Amino acid sequence: MTHATPVFATWREVRSRLRQEYGDLVYASEIARLRVEEDAHGRVCVICPTEFGRAWAEDNLGTRLRALWAAFDSEPRDVLILAESAAASAVVRQSEPAAPRRAPNALPMRALQGTAAMPTAPGTPAERPAGSPVRFTFDTFMVGSANVMAVTAAKAIAGSSEPPFNPAFFHGDYGVGKTHLLAAIAHAVGLGESRRKALYLTAEEFLNGFQSALRARDVQPFKDQVRSCDVLLIDDVHFIAGKPRTEDEFLHTIAALIADGKQVVLASHTAPDQLQIADGRLKSLLRGGFACPLQSPDLDLRRKIIDCKIAQARSHCADLDVPENVRDFLAARITTSARELEGVLNNVIVRTAYLDRPVTLETVEEALSELPVKTERRVSVDEIQKTVAAYFNLTVDDILSKRRTQSVVRPRHIAMYLAKTMTTRSLPDIGNRFGGRDHSTVIHAVNKIAERLPSDGVLAEDVEAIKRRLRG
Repeated sequence: MTHATPVFATWREVRSRLRQEYGDLVYASEIARLRVEEDAHGRVCVICPTEFGRAWAEDNLGTRLRALWAAFDSEPRDVLILAESAAASAVVRQSEPAAPRRAPNALPMRALQGTAAMPTAPGTPAERPAGSPVRFTFDTFMVGSANVMAVTAAKAIAGSSEPPFNPAFFHGDYGVGKTHLLAAIAHAVGLGESRRKALYLTAEEFLNGFQSALRARDVQPFKDQVRSCDVLLIDDVHFIAGKPRTEDEFLHTIAALIADGKQVVLASHTAPDQLQIADGRLKSLLRGGFACPLQSPDLDLRRKIIDCKIAQARSHCADLDVPENVRDFLAARITTSARELEGVLNNVIVRTAYLDRPVTLETVEEALSELPVKTERRVSVDEIQKTVAAYFNLTVDDILSKRRTQSVVRPRHIAMYLAKTMTTRSLPDIGNRFGGRDHSTVIHAVNKIAERLPSDGVLAEDVEAIKRRLRG
């Protein structure tokens, strides 16, 4: 291999060796999802789709990957393993001149005025190169009943010159879209006419930046950088909990920004009142803002996410053809998160399109059988009707009857909604199974439940309780 060998050619060699050493299953599920770019300083950035994938790759592949790279590339290079979000502005075109290095102890700034705020690796330039892709935007964030309130709030934050609520706190399980939502806010702020400056950081970066400043005995540059933005977005806030000195700095940072009329947006896998925070002042400040949950996606939303991911995959796999029945099957079976949906879809693409095989239900089931993926037990419309009837102390005949009293109509609408979101039955088929009703009746019932779920706590609890019974 010569000195002029491109980074991508080296990556093919490294990836091929990793496949030999780790096996086809690990390759298909994890290694095939990785890609490489070169930053302005000549460093190799191995990019993972998610932060979870980055952590896995660093722990399980990092040492061997770097050793192989050194063996196949005659030019010594640093190899970074980054999440897609962190790499978005870290990687620049190889033809562009290197940007100036940041000052000692400075944070990895994500945006300057008028630019999109996306994560970077420590020590890399702040600005996104012109024409580079933006993955996490509102356009690519699929909206459904599980997240409509969160998206509405996020867009209000991004479009307002004054904070509509402060701090905003988005919380939910891993993979429901919190990081995407924060990045979308930062991106929209950077494109806005107000020319506001947004700064996106993970809690780990905030923690590391503060601790580095403490070690250098010069905290002021850290304070100046964090507090100079108009919109501060911090992800994974739970990592700060339980660290007294960092909690204290975090409290003063948020309080200072709010006092100056700046917007603070936070995200965590748990609600503010469930964080293990020792500082009562910080706990009170977080509880005094707007807390908004993101739920796991229902079937309709999972289907939208699959369609979006397939459209994105066509940028590197132009001939990808995923039939409607396969999309419906994946949406019905993968119920945990958008992240897992993407992982399964990537495996399907590698096993089919990359090997010139058609995407069929058989190849998808083959992929699922070899992956540690939690899939939802298939339920039938009959099971849904029986479970809903039992939950509300009714009979199935009551659900199927023509009675229009509220005590029957509400359970009937819930049953229709669950039949639509938890099975792959068509609307006419569902209507037929509910006493021969027209498909428009089913649409009305489904829309009514979906519209009320975000604001009706009792309804949401009933629907989740019935889902648990069906899944259990």
